[in-house]
This record gives sequence, structure tokens and C-alpha cells, in this order.
Amino acid sequence: MMKVSAIVPCYNEEKTITKVVKTLSSCKLITELIVVNDGSTDSSLTKLKLFEEKIILINLKKNSGKGAALVTGVKKAKGEVVMFIDADVVNLKDKNIKEMLEPVLKYQWRGVIGIRQKGRLLPAPFARLSGERVYYKADLVLLLKRMEKSRFGIEVLLNHAFAKKPIKKVKLMKMYGLYKYEKRSPALAIKEYLEEGVEIAKELAKQEKLRPEDIKIINKLKKAKTFKELKEIINKISNIKVREYLKKYVLKYLEKAREWWKKW
Repeated sequence: MMKVSAIVPCYNEEKTITKVVKTLSSCKLITELIVVNDGSTDSSLTKLKLFEEKIILINLKKNSGKGAALVTGVKKAKGEVVMFIDADVVNLKDKNIKEMLEPVLKYQWRGVIGIRQKGRLLPAPFARLSGERVYYKADLVLLLKRMEKSRFGIEVLLNHAFAKKPIKKVKLMKMYGLYKYEKRSPALAIKEYLEEGVEIAKELAKQEKLRPEDIKIINKLKKAKTFKELKEIINKISNIKVREYLKKYVLKYLEKAREWWKKW
């Protein structure tokens, strides 16, 4: 049996990190659990310190971005197989871990993407950008320099890097995480989400070899002051793939957030 290193990047996830760590640390398939605290300013680090005897805790004093946090974990990992789990998962179960690891440990797939499922027919939003993944460490080592700079574009980068390799998509039934608008103030949630959206769009831009004009437009997204202005900026992007991503990922998310805030 190959050794498995589970890596959890954590940035201000005080509401969920305890449950995630408890579940992973009690799973017999996990050889070591590495949690990278990526400059959290809430109580995440305090909660993580309670598990120092069960986990390898890496504390980054400044927020470096998800890509850099994962790279820090991969460099520390001793296992031949590496599992990524987001810190915002609410109901991670031992069953989910086994479902993700089996294709690699038993059937030698080159990787696994865990797709969070809200129901039996409808996949959770943004499934292709899932943070729940399994890879061989040897494959990831070749990508570390690119991963380190990717920030929230890390999933797009990994999708592209493994596009021609046998990757298994596993449905994680009824598994879900918290949206930013459920754990942040409205202003902070919008700010963080726009930053995340821009980073993902920039990673797509590298793959699509966008024109300089489109890259300039993408950089203007974070300066939008209203939802209407954001829509207008997105519609100016000539690359169809990037424009559609921003509409389906960023605009739909913000619309959902606005509906949620109205209820409160």
C-alpha cells in the first residue's frame, strides 16, 4: 500500500477546519496530514494548534495564495500519493476519502477530482474547479514552480496539466462547503471572490493566450463598483471561453450571494 499525504490549505476557515482535521486525522488510509495555515487572521491557527500531535502544521505568517500553500505542503509530504482537501468542507466523511483514494491506490489512475454533489442529478456549482483532488507526488513535483504562482488559479492549472492523462472524476454525494458569503461580511466576501475570479481568469488567459487588450480588461474587474459595471466589463472580453467562465462562475455566484444577503 502506498503512503498517502493529505494536504489542507487553510485561510480563515475557523468555522469548518476542526471537523476537516478530525475526519482526515482519523482515517486509516491517510499516512500523514499536513495543514498549511496561509496567514489566517481569524482563530484558525488557534484551533489547529490543538491538533499539533496529530498533524504537521505549517504556519505561513503572510497569505501567499492557495497555489503556494499547496506547494509548501507537497514539498513537505513524504507519501507517494498526495490528496488535496479544502478547509471549507462542512461534512467530509471517511467514505468520501476512500472514494477518492481508491482509483489511484487500487486501479492506478493518474489522478482523481472529487466532484461535490448537492443531489443525485445536479452537480455542485463550479465542479471542474473542485479543490478535492488526488495525484501522485512525482507528477506534482514537475509542476511546483507553476503551481506556486497560480494562487486561486491552481485548479485551472491542474486541469490543463493533466488534461491528456487518465483522471477519474468521483461524485462526492451530498458533500458541500461554505460559500464566501456564508462566512464573510458582504464587503469582504465580494472583495475576496472578485480577487479569486480574476486569478482564475488570468490562469485561463495563459492557456488561451489572450490578447493584451483582454488581459487589461480582466485587470479592471476588481475595480468595478457595481454589479452592472462588472457585467459591462465582462462583456467587453473578446475571448469567448474566458468571458463565459466569468459569466457562469463570477456573475452567477454574486447573484446567488445577493439573494442570500436579502434574506438576512
